[in-house]
Amino acid sequence: MRPASTTVPVADHRSHPREELHLPTGLSFSGRSTSHRWGVLRVTTTEGAPQRLVGPSSVLPTPRPASRTTLPYEAGDADDVVGVGIHTAGTARITTHGRTLPCAPGDVLVLDMAAPFAVTELDDFRLHLLRFPRGFLGLPAARADVLWGVHPRTGEGVVPLLAPLLTTVADLVTTSPGPVAHGLAGTVADLLGTLSAELTAPPPTGTGETGHHAAHLDMAHRIRVFVNQNLGDRSLRPETIAAHHHVSVRHVHKVFVHEGTTLSRWIQRRRLEECRRELGRTGVPSVSVSAVARRWGFTSSAHFSRCFRAVYGISPSDWHRLRCGDHDPAPAR
Repeated sequence: MRPASTTVPVADHRSHPREELHLPTGLSFSGRSTSHRWGVLRVTTTEGAPQRLVGPSSVLPTPRPASRTTLPYEAGDADDVVGVGIHTAGTARITTHGRTLPCAPGDVLVLDMAAPFAVTELDDFRLHLLRFPRGFLGLPAARADVLWGVHPRTGEGVVPLLAPLLTTVADLVTTSPGPVAHGLAGTVADLLGTLSAELTAPPPTGTGETGHHAAHLDMAHRIRVFVNQNLGDRSLRPETIAAHHHVSVRHVHKVFVHEGTTLSRWIQRRRLEECRRELGRTGVPSVSVSAVARRWGFTSSAHFSRCFRAVYGISPSDWHRLRCGDHDPAPAR
């Protein structure tokens, strides 16, 4: 009897960067899945008839068990993996983290592959799915969690840029060398970071502010500009900032109470963000983590590493290796 599906172990992809998975019609999955893997990036294109696909296990309920199958692009490594997809044909419903959302062709769907999810295909469909480790995003957990779901192509901001890029990556990965594919994955991850920033940004402040509130907003803006211009100065602290703006330290702290954090914590967060950005630059394989930390105002490499891991869930050296492609040799052709 022919199997209902064929899966290729993760290890096999290192020696076989291109695998076609043909699944017979009439069984629990009907269609074809083609998968390519380069380093941390895996791109899978799945085509088929209307059906319900679930992952990473059978935790999600389905009204017709025979119509459910584990997604063919799972290979047992779903933990801490992000899936970013786009339909080029067919409409669907995406169920993830307790919500069910419509998904039209061109919409961007982002899946937490470690959590139960379902993709209910309502038409004949074609779905591109890019997968990479969650650590590749370099986002704190709260910033990553806002991404799960569907982001309409008609939205504003970064989605209209991200949607066509996903299709381009799926087309190019079949012919691109490993470093190019890795760089494309980095671009997708960076745009997801921008999308997260858009989704977590506070609402814009109304115009026409007067009096005390207007003065508060102006001071907060001037402090942020000054800090961003002097992040590398290790003497940067509330006292020096207050002296530069000819106000008391108490006034500076009072301004940042309304910003939802303390000034010291905000300075540290901005330094970490700049270190993360510099260490994550693709094409720069030999960067000293301690030198980057010093350049952005950290006085202790050990303290920097602890802070980085606490925020991003990964050490700065591992982040650099992950984003710069030093984690895995290029697969043989």
